[in-house]
Amino acid sequence: MGAVLPVGQVSALLGIPAVTLRTWDARYGVSPSERTAGQHRRYTEADVERIRRMHRLITSGVSAQDAARLSHSRPTIVDNAATADWLISSTEELRTAEIDDLFDTCLDQRGAGRTWTEIVAPAFRQLGVRFAAAADCTDLELLLSSAFAAAIDRYLHRRQLRPDSAHPTLLVHCPEERHTLPLTVLRAVLLERSQPVVLLGPETTPTAVMDFIARANPVSVVLWASMRRSGQAQLRQRVERTGHQLFTAGPGWPRRHEPLTSLADATTALAVRRKVRTA
Repeated sequence: MGAVLPVGQVSALLGIPAVTLRTWDARYGVSPSERTAGQHRRYTEADVERIRRMHRLITSGVSAQDAARLSHSRPTIVDNAATADWLISSTEELRTAEIDDLFDTCLDQRGAGRTWTEIVAPAFRQLGVRFAAAADCTDLELLLSSAFAAAIDRYLHRRQLRPDSAHPTLLVHCPEERHTLPLTVLRAVLLERSQPVVLLGPETTPTAVMDFIARANPVSVVLWASMRRSGQAQLRQRVERTGHQLFTAGPGWPRRHEPLTSLADATTALAVRRKVRTA
Protein backbone atom coordinates (compact mmCIF):
# COMPACT_ATOMS: atom_id res chain seq x y z
CA MET A 1 0.00 0.00 0.00
CA GLY A 2 2.89 2.42 0.65
CA ALA A 3 2.93 5.55 2.76
CA VAL A 4 -0.19 7.18 4.15
CA LEU A 5 -0.21 10.96 4.53
CA PRO A 6 -2.27 13.56 6.38
CA VAL A 7 -3.95 16.34 4.47
CA GLY A 8 -1.22 18.86 5.29
CA GLN A 9 1.50 16.75 3.71
CA VAL A 10 -0.60 16.06 0.62
CA SER A 11 -1.26 19.78 0.31
CA ALA A 12 2.46 20.56 0.46
CA LEU A 13 3.32 17.73 -1.93
CA LEU A 14 0.87 18.73 -4.65
CA GLY A 15 0.71 22.48 -4.07
CA ILE A 16 -3.05 22.36 -3.48
CA PRO A 17 -4.49 24.21 -0.45
CA ALA A 18 -5.68 21.93 2.33
CA VAL A 19 -9.08 23.64 2.29
CA THR A 20 -9.43 22.68 -1.38
CA LEU A 21 -8.65 19.05 -0.59
CA ARG A 22 -11.29 19.06 2.13
CA THR A 23 -13.79 20.62 -0.27
CA TRP A 24 -13.10 17.95 -2.89
CA ASP A 25 -13.61 15.34 -0.19
CA ALA A 26 -16.96 16.78 0.92
CA ARG A 27 -18.38 17.72 -2.48
CA TYR A 28 -17.03 15.13 -4.88
CA GLY A 29 -16.05 12.16 -2.78
CA VAL A 30 -12.34 12.45 -3.55
CA SER A 31 -11.58 11.17 -0.08
CA PRO A 32 -8.63 9.66 1.78
CA SER A 33 -8.94 5.89 2.00
CA GLU A 34 -7.25 5.14 5.32
CA ARG A 35 -7.83 6.01 8.96
CA THR A 36 -5.49 5.94 11.91
CA ALA A 37 -6.35 4.26 15.21
CA GLY A 38 -7.66 7.64 16.32
CA GLN A 39 -9.91 7.84 13.23
CA HIS A 40 -7.81 10.53 11.54
CA ARG A 41 -8.04 10.23 7.78
CA ARG A 42 -4.92 9.49 5.76
CA TYR A 43 -4.28 9.59 2.00
CA THR A 44 -2.70 6.58 0.32
CA GLU A 45 -0.41 6.79 -2.68
CA ALA A 46 -3.35 5.88 -4.91
CA ASP A 47 -5.40 8.69 -3.35
CA VAL A 48 -2.60 11.17 -4.03
CA GLU A 49 -2.35 10.10 -7.66
CA ARG A 50 -6.09 10.49 -8.12
CA ILE A 51 -5.93 14.01 -6.70
CA ARG A 52 -2.99 14.76 -9.00
CA ARG A 53 -5.04 13.65 -12.02
CA MET A 54 -8.03 15.68 -10.87
CA HIS A 55 -5.89 18.80 -10.47
CA ARG A 56 -4.42 18.38 -13.96
CA LEU A 57 -7.87 17.97 -15.46
CA ILE A 58 -9.12 21.12 -13.74
CA THR A 59 -6.12 23.17 -14.89
CA SER A 60 -6.77 21.97 -18.46
CA GLY A 61 -10.33 23.38 -18.31
CA VAL A 62 -12.43 20.46 -17.06
CA SER A 63 -15.01 21.29 -14.38
CA ALA A 64 -14.26 20.09 -10.86
CA GLN A 65 -17.26 17.73 -10.91
CA ASP A 66 -16.22 16.13 -14.19
CA ALA A 67 -12.57 16.04 -13.13
CA ALA A 68 -13.51 14.12 -9.98
CA ARG A 69 -15.41 11.58 -12.05
CA LEU A 70 -12.73 11.21 -14.72
CA SER A 71 -9.88 10.96 -12.23
CA HIS A 72 -11.32 7.85 -10.60
CA SER A 73 -10.49 5.44 -13.43
CA ARG A 74 -9.55 5.32 -17.07
CA PRO A 75 -11.68 7.89 -18.92
CA THR A 76 -13.97 6.98 -21.74
CA ILE A 77 -12.08 7.31 -24.99
CA VAL A 78 -14.59 9.81 -26.35
CA ASP A 79 -13.12 12.37 -23.95
CA ASN A 80 -9.88 13.12 -25.79
CA ALA A 81 -8.42 15.67 -23.40
CA ALA A 82 -9.09 13.56 -20.33
CA THR A 83 -7.71 10.47 -22.06
CA ALA A 84 -4.46 12.26 -22.93
CA ASP A 85 -4.14 13.39 -19.33
CA TRP A 86 -4.86 9.89 -18.03
CA LEU A 87 -2.25 8.55 -20.42
CA ILE A 88 0.47 10.75 -18.92
CA SER A 89 -0.39 9.94 -15.33
CA SER A 90 -0.57 6.23 -16.14
CA THR A 91 2.86 6.40 -17.76
CA GLU A 92 4.21 8.07 -14.62
CA GLU A 93 2.77 5.24 -12.55
CA LEU A 94 4.06 2.55 -14.95
CA ARG A 95 0.57 1.13 -15.44
CA THR A 96 1.71 -0.50 -18.65
CA ALA A 97 -1.04 -3.09 -18.93
CA GLU A 98 -3.73 -0.40 -18.73
CA ILE A 99 -1.89 1.75 -21.27
CA ASP A 100 -1.61 -1.18 -23.65
CA ASP A 101 -5.32 -1.89 -23.25
CA LEU A 102 -6.25 1.73 -23.99
CA PHE A 103 -4.02 1.85 -27.07
CA ASP A 104 -5.41 -1.44 -28.38
CA THR A 105 -8.99 -0.28 -27.88
CA CYS A 106 -8.42 3.13 -29.42
CA LEU A 107 -6.55 1.79 -32.44
CA ASP A 108 -9.29 -0.75 -33.12
CA GLN A 109 -12.00 1.90 -32.80
CA ARG A 110 -10.32 4.86 -34.50
CA GLY A 111 -7.35 3.60 -36.50
CA ALA A 112 -3.78 4.81 -36.36
CA GLY A 113 -4.28 8.33 -37.68
CA ARG A 114 -7.04 9.44 -35.33
CA THR A 115 -5.46 7.73 -32.32
CA TRP A 116 -2.27 9.66 -32.98
CA THR A 117 -3.93 13.00 -33.72
CA GLU A 118 -6.59 12.96 -31.01
CA ILE A 119 -4.90 11.12 -28.13
CA VAL A 120 -1.18 10.46 -28.42
CA ALA A 121 0.08 13.67 -30.04
CA PRO A 122 -1.75 15.87 -27.46
CA ALA A 123 -0.13 13.84 -24.67
CA PHE A 124 3.29 14.44 -26.20
CA ARG A 125 2.55 18.16 -26.50
CA GLN A 126 1.73 18.25 -22.78
CA LEU A 127 5.02 16.52 -22.04
CA GLY A 128 6.80 19.01 -24.26
CA VAL A 129 5.41 21.91 -22.25
CA ARG A 130 6.38 20.14 -19.05
CA PHE A 131 9.90 19.48 -20.31
CA ALA A 132 10.36 23.14 -21.23
CA ALA A 133 9.40 24.10 -17.68
CA ALA A 134 11.10 21.40 -15.63
CA ALA A 135 13.03 19.04 -17.94
CA ASP A 136 11.86 16.09 -15.85
CA CYS A 137 9.99 13.87 -18.29
CA THR A 138 12.34 12.51 -20.95
CA ASP A 139 11.80 9.04 -19.52
CA LEU A 140 8.03 9.43 -19.85
CA GLU A 141 8.36 10.42 -23.50
CA LEU A 142 10.49 7.35 -24.19
CA LEU A 143 8.13 5.01 -22.35
CA LEU A 144 5.05 6.42 -24.07
CA SER A 145 6.70 6.27 -27.49
CA SER A 146 7.77 2.66 -26.96
CA ALA A 147 4.31 1.63 -25.75
CA PHE A 148 2.55 3.21 -28.72
CA ALA A 149 4.98 1.76 -31.26
CA ALA A 150 4.38 -1.70 -29.78
CA ALA A 151 0.62 -1.13 -29.87
CA ILE A 152 0.81 -0.22 -33.55
CA ASP A 153 2.68 -3.45 -34.26
CA ARG A 154 -0.08 -5.42 -32.50
CA TYR A 155 -2.75 -3.50 -34.38
CA LEU A 156 -1.18 -4.13 -37.79
CA HIS A 157 -0.81 -7.81 -36.93
CA ARG A 158 -4.46 -8.10 -35.86
CA ARG A 159 -5.64 -6.52 -39.09
CA GLN A 160 -2.98 -8.26 -41.19
CA LEU A 161 -2.05 -4.94 -42.75
CA ARG A 162 1.11 -5.88 -44.59
CA PRO A 163 0.39 -5.61 -48.29
CA ASP A 164 3.31 -6.48 -50.53
CA SER A 165 3.75 -4.75 -53.84
CA ALA A 166 6.39 -3.41 -56.16
CA HIS A 167 7.28 0.28 -56.05
CA PRO A 168 6.44 1.07 -52.40
CA THR A 169 6.58 4.40 -50.67
CA LEU A 170 9.91 4.49 -48.86
CA LEU A 171 10.10 6.11 -45.42
CA VAL A 172 13.63 6.99 -44.29
CA HIS A 173 15.04 8.37 -41.06
CA CYS A 174 17.83 10.85 -41.66
CA PRO A 175 21.27 10.07 -40.18
CA GLU A 176 21.39 10.01 -36.35
CA GLU A 177 17.61 10.46 -36.08
CA ARG A 178 16.18 9.22 -32.79
CA HIS A 179 12.52 10.27 -33.03
CA THR A 180 11.11 7.30 -34.91
CA LEU A 181 7.46 7.32 -33.88
CA PRO A 182 6.18 9.76 -36.55
CA LEU A 183 7.25 7.47 -39.40
CA THR A 184 5.93 4.45 -37.52
CA VAL A 185 2.52 6.13 -37.41
CA LEU A 186 2.71 7.25 -41.04
CA ARG A 187 3.56 3.69 -42.12
CA ALA A 188 0.50 2.38 -40.26
CA VAL A 189 -1.80 4.95 -41.88
CA LEU A 190 -0.52 4.12 -45.36
CA LEU A 191 -0.97 0.40 -44.71
CA GLU A 192 -4.54 1.08 -43.57
CA ARG A 193 -5.06 2.54 -47.04
CA SER A 194 -3.53 -0.54 -48.69
CA GLN A 195 -0.64 1.60 -49.91
CA PRO A 196 2.62 -0.40 -50.09
CA VAL A 197 5.22 1.12 -47.82
CA VAL A 198 8.64 0.23 -46.46
CA LEU A 199 10.12 1.84 -43.37
CA LEU A 200 13.90 1.82 -42.98
CA GLY A 201 15.09 2.04 -39.38
CA PRO A 202 17.31 4.83 -38.03
CA GLU A 203 20.34 2.54 -38.11
CA THR A 204 20.19 2.36 -41.93
CA THR A 205 23.21 4.03 -43.49
CA PRO A 206 22.92 6.47 -46.41
CA THR A 207 24.65 3.90 -48.62
CA ALA A 208 22.06 1.28 -47.68
CA VAL A 209 19.27 3.77 -48.42
CA MET A 210 20.63 4.36 -51.90
CA ASP A 211 21.05 0.63 -52.49
CA PHE A 212 17.42 0.05 -51.50
CA ILE A 213 16.20 2.79 -53.83
CA ALA A 214 18.08 1.21 -56.71
CA ARG A 215 16.68 -2.22 -55.87
CA ALA A 216 13.03 -1.39 -55.11
CA ASN A 217 12.41 1.62 -57.40
CA PRO A 218 10.03 3.25 -54.88
CA VAL A 219 7.22 5.45 -56.10
CA SER A 220 8.31 8.14 -53.62
CA VAL A 221 10.81 8.69 -50.83
CA VAL A 222 10.17 10.51 -47.54
CA LEU A 223 13.14 11.79 -45.52
CA TRP A 224 12.22 12.49 -41.89
CA ALA A 225 14.25 14.78 -39.62
CA SER A 226 13.19 16.09 -36.21
CA MET A 227 16.14 18.50 -36.12
CA ARG A 228 18.99 19.53 -38.39
CA ARG A 229 21.93 17.17 -38.27
CA SER A 230 25.02 16.62 -40.35
CA GLY A 231 24.50 14.30 -43.27
CA GLN A 232 20.84 14.92 -43.98
CA ALA A 233 21.45 17.54 -46.70
CA GLN A 234 23.86 15.21 -48.48
CA LEU A 235 21.34 12.36 -48.30
CA ARG A 236 18.60 14.57 -49.72
CA GLN A 237 20.85 15.58 -52.61
CA ARG A 238 21.74 11.96 -53.36
CA VAL A 239 18.06 10.96 -53.41
CA GLU A 240 17.18 13.93 -55.60
CA ARG A 241 19.73 12.82 -58.20
CA THR A 242 17.93 9.48 -58.57
CA GLY A 243 14.91 11.23 -60.04
CA HIS A 244 12.45 9.67 -57.60
CA GLN A 245 9.71 11.78 -56.08
CA LEU A 246 11.16 13.14 -52.85
CA PHE A 247 9.44 14.57 -49.79
CA THR A 248 11.14 16.04 -46.77
CA ALA A 249 9.20 15.76 -43.51
CA GLY A 250 9.52 17.07 -39.98
CA PRO A 251 10.77 20.22 -38.22
CA GLY A 252 14.41 19.48 -39.05
CA TRP A 253 14.15 20.85 -42.59
CA PRO A 254 14.30 24.52 -43.69
CA ARG A 255 11.10 25.99 -45.07
CA ARG A 256 12.50 26.30 -48.58
CA HIS A 257 12.28 22.52 -48.87
CA GLU A 258 8.52 22.67 -48.13
CA PRO A 259 8.60 19.82 -45.59
CA LEU A 260 5.50 17.87 -44.65
CA THR A 261 4.65 19.00 -41.13
CA SER A 262 1.58 16.98 -40.18
CA LEU A 263 0.26 13.46 -40.56
CA ALA A 264 -2.69 14.72 -42.58
CA ASP A 265 -0.43 16.61 -45.00
CA ALA A 266 1.81 13.57 -45.42
CA THR A 267 -0.97 11.05 -46.13
CA THR A 268 -2.67 13.44 -48.56
CA ALA A 269 0.51 14.31 -50.44
CA LEU A 270 1.66 10.72 -50.72
CA ALA A 271 -1.72 9.51 -51.92
CA VAL A 272 -1.96 12.22 -54.57
CA ARG A 273 1.58 11.68 -55.80
CA ARG A 274 1.02 7.95 -55.97
CA LYS A 275 -1.95 8.41 -58.30
CA VAL A 276 0.10 10.70 -60.53
CA ARG A 277 2.94 8.18 -60.61
CA THR A 278 0.76 5.21 -61.59
CA ALA A 279 -1.51 7.03 -64.00
